[in-house]
Amino acid sequence: MNLQNTWLKYGLIYGGISIVLALYSYYISSIGLWTQTLISFLVMIGVMVFASREYKEIHEGVLPYGEALKLNFLVGFVGLFISGIFSLILIQLIDPSIIDTLKDQALESSRVILEKLGTSEEVINDALEKTEEDFQSRFTPGAMFLNILTSAIFVLVVAAIVSIFVKKDQSIG
Repeated sequence: MNLQNTWLKYGLIYGGISIVLALYSYYISSIGLWTQTLISFLVMIGVMVFASREYKEIHEGVLPYGEALKLNFLVGFVGLFISGIFSLILIQLIDPSIIDTLKDQALESSRVILEKLGTSEEVINDALEKTEEDFQSRFTPGAMFLNILTSAIFVLVVAAIVSIFVKKDQSIG
C-alpha cells in the first residue's frame, strides 16, 4: 500500500467518524460544541496515529518525518474536507434549521464560559447579542468553504506535532 492509498483510506475514515459525530450531536443528543470539538480533535490524532502505524508496517518500520507529515496532513485534510462538505450540504440543502440548534449551543456555551470568568451580566448580554447577530453569516456557503481552508492550517500544525512522535527513520547498519 502506498502513501496515497493510506492517507485516502484514513482520511475517509476520519471524515466518516466526523460526520457520525456531528449527526449524533445534531439529532440524537447534543454533546455541546466544546465536547464535540474535543472529541473530533482526539479522533483526528488517533486516526493519524493509526495511519502512521499502518504505513510503517508496510514499509519495514520506516516512516521519515517528511513522509509522516505529508501522510498525517493529508489524512486530516481529507477528513476535514469531507466533513466540511457534508456540513455545507446538510445546512444549505437538507436541514437549514440546524443553524438554530448550533446558535443555541454556541450562545449557551458562551454564557457558561463568561459566567465562570465572572463577567458582568451586562457584558454577557452584549456579547451574546453580538454573537447572535453575527452567527447567520458563518453559515453562508462561502464562509463555510473558507472555514474548511483556514482549518487546514490547524490540521497542518496537528500533523506536524503528531509526526514528531510517529516518525521512524531507517536504521543505519
